[in-house]
Amino acid sequence: MTRTARVEPIKEERDDSILVSGWRVVDVSDPNGPAEVSRHDNEPEAIEAARNFERATSSEPGSDPDDDQDYDSGEISGR
Repeated sequence: MTRTARVEPIKEERDDSILVSGWRVVDVSDPNGPAEVSRHDNEPEAIEAARNFERATSSEPGSDPDDDQDYDSGEISGR
């Protein structure tokens, strides 16, 4: 089964600020709850890990092809 991953920041609240201490890849395929797949120091590494995770699961028998979605909302493709 093709899995779906989400990249999200790891946040730490300190006094009056919120710090991003890293990035994590979360498998959101299971409706009973997301499962953390990996943690990374920066967002590009986490995005690549999410793409690799989905690509690997799309080759399993009975899986739909990977849709190669864009994880970085700030990235403008084709420009």
